[in-house]
Amino acid sequence: MRRLRHLAISLGLLAEVAQANAQAGIRPVIPPGTGGMEALLRKVGVEERYDTSIPLDVQLFDHEGQLRSFASMWKGDRPAVLQFAYFRCAVTCDLALNGLVSVLIQQPRSAGIDLDVFIVSIDPRDTPKDAKEVRERLLGRYGRKEAESGFYVLTGSENEVARIAEAVGYRFVWDPGTEQYLHPAVTILLRAGPRPQVARYLFGIEHSPTDFRIGLAEAAQGHRLSPVEAALLYCYRYDPSQGRYVVMAWRIMRIGGALAALLLFGGLVLFWRNEAKGRTMRITETSKCNK
Repeated sequence: MRRLRHLAISLGLLAEVAQANAQAGIRPVIPPGTGGMEALLRKVGVEERYDTSIPLDVQLFDHEGQLRSFASMWKGDRPAVLQFAYFRCAVTCDLALNGLVSVLIQQPRSAGIDLDVFIVSIDPRDTPKDAKEVRERLLGRYGRKEAESGFYVLTGSENEVARIAEAVGYRFVWDPGTEQYLHPAVTILLRAGPRPQVARYLFGIEHSPTDFRIGLAEAAQGHRLSPVEAALLYCYRYDPSQGRYVVMAWRIMRIGGALAALLLFGGLVLFWRNEAKGRTMRITETSKCNK
């Protein structure tokens, strides 16, 4: 019971730390009265890094036990989702992975076609067999057959996983008291391009489908962008202080004004055409009468 209570307290603190990270970046605000947890919590967080790339020579095991370089999995012509987790996680990781699948289901973009999904275990004890079970469960819930070619659940050594985490600024630590990893709750969107770089950090366990769609459209870098996504990118911008996308009212007003002007112009053109047509008919009838 003491261990479970300690774990519950740790998870609660992590939720606060993740929220603080979303607003404060690399320097999270540690809640007072955390005792011996304070030193550990100071090591947990996200340092937003948009200019560094995930090394393409990182070696990880896929769900079949094949050692793969990140280069062999990176497509480059579409965005990707990066989620850190581990398969012995008591609570948070299952919630985060289920939340990820839930928001993916609501996206018009599909894994394996318009985006790729990388789930990387931070626990070197996790095996390809564990990864296979997790992958089958998540794909079964996702329900899109095309996702098979773009849904990676990966395990690896501590050093190789650390190289990816370091590149994207993801900081986690092992807590011997609870025998669990303390880690932030964040989904990372990688932008399309020759090298995998961060496009956006989405903090929390669950994400707004609209925010997720805009984030993917932003990360697509113009690749396979639908007219609706182009409109969303025009009307929304990311607000770091809120950790979400917000409406740019002046742009919507500009669009509304343009549409109103277009409708007015169209109405006037129709009126002028009808007026001209009526005038022509009157002239014709007058000519007939004079004859």
